[in-house]
Amino acid sequence: MKKIILFMVAAILVVSPLVAAVPTLQSLESASSQAKTTQPASTFTHTVFIELGATTWCSNCPRAAEAIYALYTNNSAYPFYYTTFVRNQEKTSRLRMLYHYGSTSIPTLFFDGGNKTQVGVLANLSQTKQAFRNLINQCGARTIHPLELNTSVVGHNNAKLDITVTVKNTGSSRYIGILKSMVTEIVSRWKDSLGHPYNFAFLSYAIQRIVVLQPQQSKTFTVTWNGAANHGNHTYADINDSNIMVLSTVAHIQPHVIPPIQYVKQHIAFYIDQTSGATVSKE
Repeated sequence: MKKIILFMVAAILVVSPLVAAVPTLQSLESASSQAKTTQPASTFTHTVFIELGATTWCSNCPRAAEAIYALYTNNSAYPFYYTTFVRNQEKTSRLRMLYHYGSTSIPTLFFDGGNKTQVGVLANLSQTKQAFRNLINQCGARTIHPLELNTSVVGHNNAKLDITVTVKNTGSSRYIGILKSMVTEIVSRWKDSLGHPYNFAFLSYAIQRIVVLQPQQSKTFTVTWNGAANHGNHTYADINDSNIMVLSTVAHIQPHVIPPIQYVKQHIAFYIDQTSGATVSKE
């Protein structure tokens, strides 16, 4: 059974068929966001990770982007990182939303690898922030596999980044997970329909691999990411080191079959156990 799961994960990491796009959803709150929570940040079990699917032309995406960024700037109260998948501009972003999650509307947000989902925005910014806040708090209270995750990045002002990620299994059982590190642009080159730049826009994965850790074991992975290389349908030779953040996540290998909700098809999710992020240091 474990071999089957490993094969399935490997296939998900490398296979990305193209799926057709669909129109924007006007306003819808998924059933998973109805519950109210007031979980204090001090009791979070981990740093939450959020994936925002958006486009440059979506009329409701600016509200979603503004709401999540406002919560992010209050990070001490709501410890999380997020990335924006601008799916009409970047190929991997489109495939992540359409193929992996089966998302057929924008904006849509996936929390902790699909543990929670928010489709669309609410009537105003305040209500939208509250819906996102509720889901962050719910995910922050999850029981997870205990991990330590550290990311560091060294830049050379030549579009090359030396990325180092260390994962430690602080639990008492063997851990098998999926490590991903992604390069994001803090103030994006891509703008929403109101002309405002997105934040933490996904550019490329730097690391995608399976990790196996015995209890209390740690492993370190280092890669040099070259922005000038071909990354799907883009090259990024023009990046500014001061405008880059690398985000890393580790998700447990146990798959979860997520039933369909409106505008999100049935899909397999791998819940994230830990997240870390780092801006670029100079050599």
